[in-house]
Amino acid sequence: MTATNNLCLGMAAVYTFFGVTLFVAPDVCWGPESPLSYWTEMDTSGVWFGRCLGLWMSTVTMSPYTIGMPKSLMARLYIVPNVFFMFLFVQASFFLETTGPGRNAVLPVNMWWTQLPVAATLLAWNVKALQEGGKKD
Repeated sequence: MTATNNLCLGMAAVYTFFGVTLFVAPDVCWGPESPLSYWTEMDTSGVWFGRCLGLWMSTVTMSPYTIGMPKSLMARLYIVPNVFFMFLFVQASFFLETTGPGRNAVLPVNMWWTQLPVAATLLAWNVKALQEGGKKD
């Protein structure tokens, strides 16, 4: 399996799952009362934005499998978000005061910590996919 395929499959697996749950019930799945709380505060604007983001995440990351979007094109698209996600996940993990753990947390840690190795893996696959140059969609 190529880095491009790994990247697209990884992005779809992570962000479609997260996206669908954000779209359906961001506050229930990831909000302050959730056992897997990513946010210790979430008002109606956060729910609204979570739903919009969840729909976008799911639609875009599934596009190679639903509408035939070329995976090499997705690798070029993903590089900017993946670089910035790494910085944002570090910020959420270590510097924000509203990112857990929540009151009902299954794990007594900030759930954003779990995203750091995922983001690093996706970023590494993304860099390797760009080096492949789209020769193996």
